[in-house]
Amino acid sequence: MVRDVSILVDDTLSAETVRGTIRSAAPDTLMQVREFDRYQGKGIPDGKVSLSFRLTFQSPERTLTDDEVQAAMQRIVDCARRAIFRQ
Repeated sequence: MVRDVSILVDDTLSAETVRGTIRSAAPDTLMQVREFDRYQGKGIPDGKVSLSFRLTFQSPERTLTDDEVQAAMQRIVDCARRAIFRQ
């Protein structure tokens, strides 16, 4: 299953740092995290950047359910919020 997530962060925060935060919060079923967009401009506050990531979840043993992936996404978003607000 593939999910996209966009996160508004300080423009000094690297995509690599955000990717590490995502990986630390995710279950073992997260196979890939890939940044596909970095946007600064209209609609984004000064000093901020919107980073968009594509997350790929997969299990070698079985098909994942939407509920499992949604729970993983919620953990990832919650963890990212906590980490970003500590910056």
